[in-house]
Amino acid sequence: MRIIFLSHTSRQSVFRVGSHHLAREFSRLGHDVAHISNPISVAHLLRFTDPEVRARARMSLPLRLHSIDGAHFAVPWSVFPLTPDPLAHPLTLGSTSMLRKSLAAEGFDQPELMFVDQPLLDYLIEPLAPQTVIYRPTDIVAAKLARIAQLRVLKRAAGVIATSAVVDAELPGVHPRKLSVVVENGVDIEHFVPRSAPWSARNGAVYVGALDGRFDWTTVAAIGRAHPTQRIDLFGPVAQSPSRLPPNVNLRGAVPYEDLPSILRSYRIGLLPLSDDRANDGRSPMKLFEYLASGLSVLARETSALSAHQLADLHMYRTSETASIVFGTALKGAPTPAGLAAAHEMGWPARAKRVLSAAEEMREQEFRTAGRVR
Repeated sequence: MRIIFLSHTSRQSVFRVGSHHLAREFSRLGHDVAHISNPISVAHLLRFTDPEVRARARMSLPLRLHSIDGAHFAVPWSVFPLTPDPLAHPLTLGSTSMLRKSLAAEGFDQPELMFVDQPLLDYLIEPLAPQTVIYRPTDIVAAKLARIAQLRVLKRAAGVIATSAVVDAELPGVHPRKLSVVVENGVDIEHFVPRSAPWSARNGAVYVGALDGRFDWTTVAAIGRAHPTQRIDLFGPVAQSPSRLPPNVNLRGAVPYEDLPSILRSYRIGLLPLSDDRANDGRSPMKLFEYLASGLSVLARETSALSAHQLADLHMYRTSETASIVFGTALKGAPTPAGLAAAHEMGWPARAKRVLSAAEEMREQEFRTAGRVR
């Protein structure tokens, strides 16, 4: 089949998200896959000193498809940033036309399946003319414009494949007759499984990811003060940070995905310090299983999505005060074999097959309902 993703994160990002892994796995299964991510705009080019902006610009200008891991990736361009476009995207028409031509040249005209992770890219759905649309929400959508776009996608979609039950439950009830299933994000086992650094040689705690409003600086600072001899290293681009942190809490900057296994295997604890941001309650963080696959114990704030996992090596807390106590407990004992086994069960090859099977069932039902013949 010809499959297209409309996703929020470029393959050139320091982050690897579910759609990147699914694109690779679908390609390995013999499908033709294209991945389209958030456009780059004039506003982005004003930050051209940012390495990630430069990398996205190279994919966008001129707009063409780039082959990575067997799939095709592209970054459209736009005059306005994606969210606040005040003119409903009329100035993206040139980019849309170029994108459509680039996809058609690679055989992606009228693809059989389209997965939409980013509802704000819904303006690309009709021009790319997919036979079947599947909405794959990865977070609770709170922003007004994104919620409006989500409604449009839901009305067009044959079904929903959400990454957590919480995210699925938060969707507006505009598709009662349509199928909805949950398939959580997975882990690239081959990439992360530890090959060195036994527990006795490890120390401290690590976080890898975005350092933005979804990150709980207060709790991390409290842990640092309560455990001053433990190094706590935070890897990722910093959107906002407190003015003062304990001396043992270190900002290490963004790191390439390829370097994560060698970094993670030197720590004892992987941190998931989720803030009060409403979106966090439904997050299905890939980092949970990447930590477990790397031989770490995990310390995470208790959320509805994470509480669904009954894992011996997942240590959860509710407040900053209890986080420091639970941190001390997690430091003492090595992870059990069950943690690594749980990570193996969440490998991306099996995840991808579940997503594809659910999508094909939704596609079949859509055709039966419409009385169409495939």
